[in-house]
Parts: sequence; C-alpha cells; structure tokens
Amino acid sequence: MRPLNRTEIKKLYRTLSPMKCQIMFLLAGVEKPANVGSIFRIAEGLKAQVLLSGRTPIPPSPEISMTSMNQEDRVVWKSFVQTKEAILYAKSEGYTVIAIELCQNAKPYQEFDYPKKVCFVLGHENSGVHAEILSICDDAVFIPYYGKNYSLNVAMSAAIVAFRACLFQK
Repeated sequence: MRPLNRTEIKKLYRTLSPMKCQIMFLLAGVEKPANVGSIFRIAEGLKAQVLLSGRTPIPPSPEISMTSMNQEDRVVWKSFVQTKEAILYAKSEGYTVIAIELCQNAKPYQEFDYPKKVCFVLGHENSGVHAEILSICDDAVFIPYYGKNYSLNVAMSAAIVAFRACLFQK
C-alpha cells in the first residue's frame, strides 16, 4: 500500500457516484474563526452552502482563510443579521432545517432518515443552539458521546453528521 498522488486521487473521485444530497450549514453564533474556516473547508468538500448569522465572523478573515485553506472563495455563502432570517431563507429554498444539538426530542444522528435537502444549524461553541432557534427548526440530531465532556467540536460535529447524511442517502 502507498499514498495516492494527485492524479490518482482525481481519478478515484471521478469513479464515485455523484452526491445524492444538498447540504447547507447555518452557523448561528459560531464565534471562533478557526471553526468557521473548518466548516468552510467541509462545505467545499460537500459542495454545500454556508449561512452565517449573529456574531459569526465573516470572510475575509486571515484566520478563516488559513483554516479553510482559502476554500471560502469556492463556497456559496450568505450572511444574515438574525438567525431566524437565515432559517426562513433555507426553508424558502426547500431545505429541511435540522439542528445538531443536545436537546429535547433530538435523535441520534446515525439513526435519522435525512431528507435530500438539509440545512444543519450549528450553534455557539459553548452555549449551542438557542432555545428560540430550536423552536423553529424542523428537527434535531445529536452525536452520542461517551467521554467526560458531553460533545465534540462544532466543526467536527458538522463533518460527521453532514457526511453521514450524504453518504447514506437512499
């Protein structure tokens, strides 16, 4: 076994079936530019859109660019003052809005039946998605976590759930 070179990687990806889903990430008060940059990088890999709201930093930002490896330039993104506006926008575009959050009635992410168009709402690194926003989401999922902490990093959570939603789409 050996690592693939860039040409071999491109050939490998051309053999894969096309994406069966459309993803949108709504960053509702994610404050750390490194997390925002990581989510832009994930979004580029999934051909996803990014919605930024509240106190979430917006490009251009050196720290976002460094973490995303400049992928924010390849991703369709919009900024909203209010998270509610962003949710209304996502719903108007036909997306089902699903919070990634530990909350009442949330379902384990690996058991959820994801729609083809999904907007994942990600909240602040410490306080999560606010109750007011959860109340207007269509559903919620969580990642079971068995350590002393109760959750993963916001960008890591975005990647795990979004790739699951796309890779296991019927």
